[in-house]
Amino acid sequence: MDIIAYARRMPKAELHVHLEGSILPGTLVKLAERNHIPLPASNEAGLAELYSFKDFQHFLDTYLMITATLRTPDDYHLIAYDYGCECARQNIRYAEVIFTIQTNTTLTGLPWQEILEGLNAGREQAHREYGVCWQWVFDIVRNQPETQVEVLEIALAARDMGVVALGLGGNEDGYPPELFVDTFKIAESKGLHRVPHAGEISGPQSVWSALRLLHAERIEHGVRSIEDPSLVDYLGENSIPLDVCPTSNICLNVFPDYAHHPLRKLWESGCFLTIGSDDPPMFGTSLNHEYQVLVEEFAFTKTELEQISLNGIRASFLSPDEKQKLELQFKDEFQRLSNGGL
Repeated sequence: MDIIAYARRMPKAELHVHLEGSILPGTLVKLAERNHIPLPASNEAGLAELYSFKDFQHFLDTYLMITATLRTPDDYHLIAYDYGCECARQNIRYAEVIFTIQTNTTLTGLPWQEILEGLNAGREQAHREYGVCWQWVFDIVRNQPETQVEVLEIALAARDMGVVALGLGGNEDGYPPELFVDTFKIAESKGLHRVPHAGEISGPQSVWSALRLLHAERIEHGVRSIEDPSLVDYLGENSIPLDVCPTSNICLNVFPDYAHHPLRKLWESGCFLTIGSDDPPMFGTSLNHEYQVLVEEFAFTKTELEQISLNGIRASFLSPDEKQKLELQFKDEFQRLSNGGL
């Protein structure tokens, strides 16, 4: 079996993926039609053209347009189930999926409980049919700092419904971690995990602040840490995971191309990396494609692919027993694949 085929078939865990950004173009058209929401394009080919982003704000505007097609609990059931089907197709066995709950309650007028019940109905259907499972990360939107307390309160109240962490997404420029210190401090005191985005649009100082002020346990992206060698050393020495999404970074012009992307340098510097697809249809990617990129653009070996797959388990917020069990399953499947099984 060649290494690309192996990468497609190997079991994976994904820690950096947004549910709204995972809505497939065909599902987006269906949602818009049934909820009478106009889109700039009425078919999948036209939608693909919309996903050529001029800048980060253009991306955010498009993301909001997609989210606005969601209106009912059944819609949330549908997109969660679709995501689970994609997990099964790509051999993603576990994920921690980011969702902007407050944006959705505002756009729909629905209570968060109804939205989450819809999401979990889709999640449970996917688990029954395919065995895939995931937990939720509820994101604060950076450019709406006035919503942070509400998001925290929802996340804390929803822990028994699969919410495992508090996130922080959106545009880093103008909305630094300093604006969210008290909220993340409360989350930490209540035992809620913390996974802010940092070091994507803004530079290393954003990562330092997320670590020092928000006590981040993982960093979403973090790729611009490469600009500060002392930060790279700190990340490696303290095994702080960076959930890296290479294709997303290229599409949003964080780096001009894969040749300029620092993933390989970060890896060889001892940083703890996981690989994610971020918003896969919006960037024309998938987690399987990101693994292919690791091989074709960053010269990852079979052993390194296995390592980065296991990193997804080790950096997750599963319990120690759950991590151990899943890691053993993954290693067993690696061995069987290597021997020509599965």
